[in-house]
Amino acid sequence: MNIVRGLTASLLLLATSSALAQQVVQITQGNQHDLDPRVSPDGNHLVYTSDRTGNFDVYKLTFGKAGEMQLTQTKEDDRYPSWSASGSHIIFNSKRTGGGDLYEMAADGGSGYLQLSDSPDLEEYASYAPKGEALVFAKAPKKVVKLRPQLSVVYAESKGNAGNPRVLAEGDEPRFSPDGKSLAFVSVRTKNKDVWLMQVDGGRQTQLTTDPKDDGNPSFSPDGKSIVFASKRTGNYDIWVMNTDGGNLRQLTTDPADEEQPCWSVGGYIYFTRSPSQSQTNIYRIPAP
Repeated sequence: MNIVRGLTASLLLLATSSALAQQVVQITQGNQHDLDPRVSPDGNHLVYTSDRTGNFDVYKLTFGKAGEMQLTQTKEDDRYPSWSASGSHIIFNSKRTGGGDLYEMAADGGSGYLQLSDSPDLEEYASYAPKGEALVFAKAPKKVVKLRPQLSVVYAESKGNAGNPRVLAEGDEPRFSPDGKSLAFVSVRTKNKDVWLMQVDGGRQTQLTTDPKDDGNPSFSPDGKSIVFASKRTGNYDIWVMNTDGGNLRQLTTDPADEEQPCWSVGGYIYFTRSPSQSQTNIYRIPAP
């Protein structure tokens, strides 16, 4: 009886894996690293970074149209783009002035770049609030960046105050909830990376994942009821989803290649990166659960 049950479970797992594989759609092609996917608020565009020209620049593609637009062209890396609530602007991290400052540009790439911060510190993973003018991002002293220091999640009332933010918590990769009242973020305070949740003022910090393997890259569902994230708990990074209280944990991808940086779009898809080799990373999507 146990043999039959085990065989049945194995067959169900294979069927589930096969069904998931059939639903995966590859969005970008080529032997380069395409990273940091973020879908526009209206679901019509995808912004991401790519090193296809030698260093990382920001690109934008429009779903249903061929080709992409290169939005930045510098000799230093530009990373971690994120959309404004209106979809009219994009904030990103750039090393063009040194260790990494925050910049803003129009989503059509047509009006230059506005430098939001000018600090010796590293500043990255910036996100706009869904309403108002606030920003959150991660910050760390530049002089110890190579030693992977503890980063801090910081909050600025507006982009004009990005140079003088308020520290909310030890952590990285902050993302606003759709209602703007909460932040999902990553913390290493338990010796490995876990996903945490806190109020936008830094209160009620709650650990959502507790696996001894790393969890990261949290992103809210459009209705704010779920969080999608990347987890290494099965041996390599796969895409997982859970309720915002940490319950109802489900694995969404099972590919042997690392799959990370999920983004849940309003169009009912989850976009993410897949790295079949050290020299290649492309962007894919699956239907949201």
